[in-house]
Amino acid sequence: MKHLLLSLLCLPLFFCAKQQVNPELQADLKPSSSSSGSEQQNLLFWDGKSEMLRGVAIGNSVWSLQEYVNLAINDSSDYIRMSADGFNAARFYLSYKFFENDAEPYSYKQGGWLFLDRNIELAKKNGIKLILNMHVPQGGFQSNGEGGALWDVEENQKRLIALWREIAKRYANETSIAAYDILNEPVVSKGKYQWQKLAQEIVNVIREVDNNHLILVERMNAIIPNDYSNDSEMNFIFVEDPANKWGLTFHFYSPIEYTHQYASWSDFFRNTDGGTYPNLNGRDKAYLEKEVDLYLKIAQEKNLPIYLGEFGVIEATLNKEKGGFVWVSDMLDILKSRNVSFTYHAWVDGSFGIKDRHELESLFRNKFFGRR
Repeated sequence: MKHLLLSLLCLPLFFCAKQQVNPELQADLKPSSSSSGSEQQNLLFWDGKSEMLRGVAIGNSVWSLQEYVNLAINDSSDYIRMSADGFNAARFYLSYKFFENDAEPYSYKQGGWLFLDRNIELAKKNGIKLILNMHVPQGGFQSNGEGGALWDVEENQKRLIALWREIAKRYANETSIAAYDILNEPVVSKGKYQWQKLAQEIVNVIREVDNNHLILVERMNAIIPNDYSNDSEMNFIFVEDPANKWGLTFHFYSPIEYTHQYASWSDFFRNTDGGTYPNLNGRDKAYLEKEVDLYLKIAQEKNLPIYLGEFGVIEATLNKEKGGFVWVSDMLDILKSRNVSFTYHAWVDGSFGIKDRHELESLFRNKFFGRR
């Protein structure tokens, strides 16, 4: 979550019949009636198997907002190493610019498909499931509140909807894709209803061509310019899915002033010391549990699966005095005890990445996954 400020029904039956869908593989995503307490139901994937995701994000430098040129920044060694560490999933960040130019909308680039195909193959060879996440949509990156053009320019929404239909059509039967995470951290221009409408339209067109894959719908992150308040449902929205294969997703960086202290890209935190973890002012594991459970409670009430798409701490916290390793360790304990699938942000990232921070990588590899 780099640059964070604060933190239709199917087409007629003749078309549906063309999809390569085995009815026996169509799983009901809802938790069984025996589910209780804080433990969450595993996410179910298109093959009908229940499997916990323990993953990491692959950022693909989407924040540079550049046109697609050569994105071969992930090679086999990354996937081999992730698998060796114990990870079985990767949240794969996408920018619409991988696939189309603003000057030529709806004309999709072969290079973008080749890049994605290559990563799917590498992930498959190493037992890694990919969660395709639209991190930068037409209209702009959302997290900073600078992507209002997605909401205020209808053509941008149409292009995003069309792109998701093309992705789903192309990969409808790709078993190494775990889910479609349809938009990262929506920051709307007027109200929650905008995200509700757009999300439903994206689900509708995906289901025109793909009844197989899980669809993940993130909570509304904020309202421009800076309304980050939560409603009684933690800003989650709820869609109608004829395939009954969708779930909720959220991100967790609490307390934000701690996890993002000295973040160079943020006017709020650039020169701010966010303190330590834990401390004597209620910043401890019990606090994290209480905050995480606010999100999990909504999923339980709605009888839906939930997945933690991002969490992590900035490099400035990764020393004994600041306690960043303790924060990550406590979060892993909380997620494990509650049976919550997750992807950590991120594999490679100048501020949050674990690949080049041996002690952080070892925390996952040795402590969490029990590997040496």
